Amino acid sequence: MSRQISGSGSKPVVRSGEKADRKSARPMAVRTNEQSDAALVAQRKIVRRKSGAQRCEQILEVARDLIFAEGFSNFTIREVASRVGISEAAIYRHFKSKEELMLALLEALFAPWREAIDKLVAEKLSFARKLEELFHLHLHHLLNERLNPVLFFSEAINPQNQKLLAVMRQNLSYLGQAVAAMVVSALQKKQIRPDVHADALVAAVLGLLQTSVIRWTLQRSTDGLLEDGARNIAELARIVSNNEA
Repeated sequence: MSRQISGSGSKPVVRSGEKADRKSARPMAVRTNEQSDAALVAQRKIVRRKSGAQRCEQILEVARDLIFAEGFSNFTIREVASRVGISEAAIYRHFKSKEELMLALLEALFAPWREAIDKLVAEKLSFARKLEELFHLHLHHLLNERLNPVLFFSEAINPQNQKLLAVMRQNLSYLGQAVAAMVVSALQKKQIRPDVHADALVAAVLGLLQTSVIRWTLQRSTDGLLEDGARNIAELARIVSNNEA
């Protein structure tokens, strides 16, 4: 059915020989009007600018993905700005330097990790179950957040990155203290053998966790990573468990 355009009510006068031309021209005129309307709508479209918090979050996500995929060799303010689609000056409105951006990224990634570990330590679970939960919490967070501590430690070796090294050490120490708290609690509850040396057990747990991260780094794949790591943690828990309890 053809579109009818309402007018003043009087029939249009058509000269002889023009009837066919007008009929064929009318649909084209309608399409032209529709295109003009679309152009006006596009001009009137409101582009919502990101808030400061949203832009900051976007910058951190791009920086994280860049470091994860390419390491630190290509990690520059210019490259981050290019991938976000903003100017370098816009980056500096949120972060005073590349170092500040890097430290903010680590805090954003490690803060929820620390909170989750605190909750796990406080839970009333067996030592074996806590170790199992710790392994999955730790590895899943690193994998899901594309956070590879090995990459950051390799960059922290640079003498110019002392703040980065300090932050990485603090978080590693945080993990060690959490494991130590689990071991001490298990010894008090006689869930593990009394002849087990607490410090040695803590070192063994941390070693298994770090081995999984190193393996992830080297093979650049998660194939078998979670399964093998969980099995090793479970075996360690079985070895030190107090069967008399």
